[in-house]
Parts: sequence; structure tokens; C-alpha cells
Amino acid sequence: MNKWKRTLSIVFAASLLLPALAFAQFADNGQVNNEYARDNSQLSFWATSVVDYSRGYQDYQLTDLGYASFGLEDDILGSAGTPFSLGDGGYVTVTFAQEISNGDGDDFAVFENGFAWEGVYMELGFVEVSSDGSNFSRLPALCRHTEQPGAWDTSDSADFYNLAGNFVGGTGFDLADLITAGDANVASGLVDLDHIAFVRVVDVIGDVANGGATQDFMGRAVADPYPTASESCGMDITGVAGINAGTVATEQASWGSVKSLYRN
Repeated sequence: MNKWKRTLSIVFAASLLLPALAFAQFADNGQVNNEYARDNSQLSFWATSVVDYSRGYQDYQLTDLGYASFGLEDDILGSAGTPFSLGDGGYVTVTFAQEISNGDGDDFAVFENGFAWEGVYMELGFVEVSSDGSNFSRLPALCRHTEQPGAWDTSDSADFYNLAGNFVGGTGFDLADLITAGDANVASGLVDLDHIAFVRVVDVIGDVANGGATQDFMGRAVADPYPTASESCGMDITGVAGINAGTVATEQASWGSVKSLYRN
């Protein structure tokens, strides 16, 4: 093999390792998100529209109970949002008049209807972001809590990272974690971290005891209160606020243009 062929072979082999190396850079180092009060001056803008949602069952194993039904989707808009219950595995996608950009520190925050006594009563959600409303990237989430929380059990906020709802206040998220995690959509440019126009929150199913729990970035079960069968089950999202602002989201000119992203 001549010199140039050896060089090309080495370069090619190294290129195959890059995704794995980038992926491996994100690890559980005990990191904890920042908590935000709703009146924190760093929260510079709030979600203005709900683009899409799908509520989950009150209990994913007892589907005859029906779906979560507490609150209306538009209740979560603006700075004075009130709860909208997602149900087991349900989700909601919001958009903004201002795009979110990847700046210094936290870039946005998600609020839930948590409350505290000897810990925090939390119902958790994964958080995903998108530039075009079609391609989403999930913030790498971590759960260090291994026991099954009962329907009214509290937990320690420090046991969770990049899971919305782990504080009484809002949970801050840093888009740079997606770079550290080697996210494929970010690496390819399908998700542009300087132009985030959509945030999706997906309820965690925390059924650790029966093996039905959804998993964190490391493949571990996420321990969330279960069962919580009621009309207000699942994560009770109350708002999404931007911290680092990007350009005005002019592409969202009409409901038709936004909803078209979800039509087959």
C-alpha cells in the first residue's frame, strides 16, 4: 500500500469513529439543571402557539380508563400559564414569535405544576427541539433515581437532569448538550441550534416496577410517580420560556403554514 492510500485509509477509519467519540463525550457527571422562577428577568419571551399535541392514557396499562383531560392546550401559553395534563406518554409542541438560539448557559426553560414537601412532587417530561417542526432532537436526559415512586411520592431534584418538571419552578435547558451528545440531527444540520422555533415536551412513563418505564440517555429507566390514573395524570406542563433569543420567526406566517408540517 503506497503512502497516499495509507493516509486515506487512516482518515476514513477516523471518520467512522467520530460519531461514537462525540456520543461518548456526554456522561453522567452528577450535573443538575438550573431552576427558574416565572418572574426571572432572564426569561425574555414565552411560547405563543400550540402547534400539535396528543394526550396519553390515564394509565397506559388500563386503556379503558380513557385519556388525560385536565386543562386546555392553550392554557400553557404566555407567562401566566396553567396546567395542561399530558397523560402517560402524551406530548405537546409549542412555537414562538422569537426563535431560541444557542447562547451562553441556559437557552430556555420548561415549567410544570410541581410542589414541594420533603422533596419535590414531580411528573417528568423529555424535551425535544426543532428548527423546522419536522426534525426533532431530544435533550440528553439522565435519571439517577432507581426506586419506583408511588402516586404521591416526592423525589430529589438532583437525581434528574434534562427532564422537565423536576423543580417547583422552571427547569433550564442548554442546547449545547446536544453538541456534547453528538446528536445526529444537529451534526447534519437538520436541527440548527441557532434557529430553534419549536419545543416539544413528551411525558415520561415512570413504571419502573413493571418494566414499562421510558429510558434516559444512558438506557436507564426514568423513575416517575406511577400509577397516577386521573384526568390530570402525567406531566402537567404550565409554560415554555425562551432565554437566549434568535431571529424573529417570520416563517410562521400563518396557522396553515405551521400545520402543514404535520400533514401527510
